[in-house]
Amino acid sequence: MSSNQPLSNEKSLEIIHQMINQAKTNFTDSGKSWLIWGILLFLASISTYVFIDTGSDNIYMGWNILGIITIVLPVYDFLKPKKKSSKTYVDEILKWVDIGFIVSLFTVIFSINVAVSPNEGFGFFLMIFAFLMLIKGGALQSTALKIGAIINWAGAIAIFINKEFRYDMLIMAGAVLIGYIIPGILLWKQYKKQLGGTDDQHKK
Repeated sequence: MSSNQPLSNEKSLEIIHQMINQAKTNFTDSGKSWLIWGILLFLASISTYVFIDTGSDNIYMGWNILGIITIVLPVYDFLKPKKKSSKTYVDEILKWVDIGFIVSLFTVIFSINVAVSPNEGFGFFLMIFAFLMLIKGGALQSTALKIGAIINWAGAIAIFINKEFRYDMLIMAGAVLIGYIIPGILLWKQYKKQLGGTDDQHKK
């Protein structure tokens, strides 16, 4: 067949169908990142509440440790060897979403240190967490992540209303438990189920 010959309707539909299936195959989320960051955020929040309640001199110790991990883990992820795989247009967009999220995150951290009160700052944290979860939830068609986004926005509003910082930490802990950790568990179970299904297909 000549390369200049137009494609038939059936062939065009077949190619589109293959592209859609390829995009679905490439874009998956194991849930591990939501679980890891959710647990770290939860522990930092609870530890801060305990430090405040016990009159510790360094109530931000948990957040300082988390800050170090926040720098180390992305650097490690960037430097480690990666498996070559074809990337879709969705993958490329979400890469820039992640970059925007990280820049916004460090901007909020900077604002807490120079201009914004911790009470307001942690509310902004939950706002950008929710924004990220909504976009990822939409791309994955994950109801758990979309609900997690709503929970985090509700937590942000609760922090802005509340005026006592130690209770902000309980709100933060609750928001990441329901909005990060639980969706992470659900995504992990779904991912394992998909892997099991793929293995079964290969065995047939």
